[in-house]
Parts: sequence; structure tokens; C-alpha cells
Amino acid sequence: FGAMGDSTYEYMLKVWVQGGKKEDMYREMWDKAMMGVHDQLVQKTTPNGLTFLADRDNGRIIRKMDHLACFMGGALALGAYTDPRGLESDRAQRDLKTAKALTYTCYQMYARTKTGIAPEFMEFPSGNGDDMQVPGSAHFYILRPETVEAFYYLNKLTGDPIYREWGWEVFQSIEKYCKTKYGYGSLKDVNNPGFVEDRMESFFMAETLKYLYLLFDPDSEIDPLNKHVFNTEAHPVRIFEN
Repeated sequence: FGAMGDSTYEYMLKVWVQGGKKEDMYREMWDKAMMGVHDQLVQKTTPNGLTFLADRDNGRIIRKMDHLACFMGGALALGAYTDPRGLESDRAQRDLKTAKALTYTCYQMYARTKTGIAPEFMEFPSGNGDDMQVPGSAHFYILRPETVEAFYYLNKLTGDPIYREWGWEVFQSIEKYCKTKYGYGSLKDVNNPGFVEDRMESFFMAETLKYLYLLFDPDSEIDPLNKHVFNTEAHPVRIFEN
């Protein structure tokens, strides 16, 4: 659910929503995929039982989760709130529970570093006393949006203010460690602040800042449940009426 695969699953759900929930094959693809996610990829950390989505390589579970995979917190929540069986169904409640648990883990990926900023991915070793650790090969942050995307969806759908509080923490860390004279830059090491690369990804403005702005705008006309669908780059488009 990291690079090169994440948008495929996201669009199974969102194409169905955008089409007015009439093309059932896309919803069925999403639900089948989510059953596989829960059967194969949902894992727990030790010692505190945080939920994460592992990688699977030829049947072998790799205990890591990309920052990219944090979009699943929002996607699972949207899937639960639009479930044809209803929000109170067992399937929707399973997906909403996992959405909240994954999003909490993604928040912890930020909160447990020295800068309050998450790396490109986290490792979740088994049995060494730490729930997660920053890998030596991916200790950088390139202004990714997926965690604040999940905060936005869960706040918008559940109304829980905790997601705004977490979003504010993330925003303050970005302001403190990534802001430069003329914009924002990638952080080379989330546990060793000071060096900011001369590079700002376009998705920082298209997604990261947009989701943060909307997270703190309760009066926004954007309605991801009834009127709009965000594409994978956070551009809102209308749900088709016919």
C-alpha cells in the first residue's frame, strides 16, 4: 500500500463514489481488497499493540509501513461511512476501527521522533521493546501529505477534535523544521534537525497544505461524503448526479 500501488486501491472506492454509487463492481473490488488487507496485512506492534499495514513479499510479512500508506486511514473511514450495508454493519465498523487505529499509528510516527516529523517509512521490530524505529535508509521527510489527509477525513466524518489537535502539532513541526526563506524544504533526518534540502515537492502545496487548511476550516463547502471526491493529488471534483 505504499509507492506504485496506493492509488489503485484508493480509486476502487472513489470511482464508485464519484459515479453516484451506481457502478457496483468498483465497490465490490474495494470490499474484496479490504478483506484481504485485514486477513493479510494488518499487524500489531509490540509491546503496545499499535496497528500498522505491513508489506508482503512472496508471502513473507515485512514489518514496515510507508508514510504513503497512511492515506488508508482516510480511505477506510470513507469506505465505512459509504458502506451499502450501513455504518453500523460489522464490515463498516471493522473498517472504521482500523481507520482510527492506523491513523493513531501514523500520528505516533510523527510524535516519536525528535522533530515531531515522520520519516519516509517506519520499521516495527518484533520483540526488541520498541514499537517502531526510524530506519537508517529512510530517515528523511519530503513534506508528504498522507497523515494529515487521514486527519482531515476522520475529523470531517467523525467530528472528533483530536484530529485537529494532531494536525496542529504536525503543522507546527513543519513550520519549525522545514520552513525556509522562500518556501519549505525536505528534511534530511527527522531525528537530526538542521539540514533542509533545497527541494519542495509540488504535492506539498497541492495536498499537505490543502488538507491542513481544510482541517481547520469547518465552514468549507467541500463535502467528501455527499458532493465531492478528492483525487489522489487532493483535487476535489464533483460527484456525478446522473
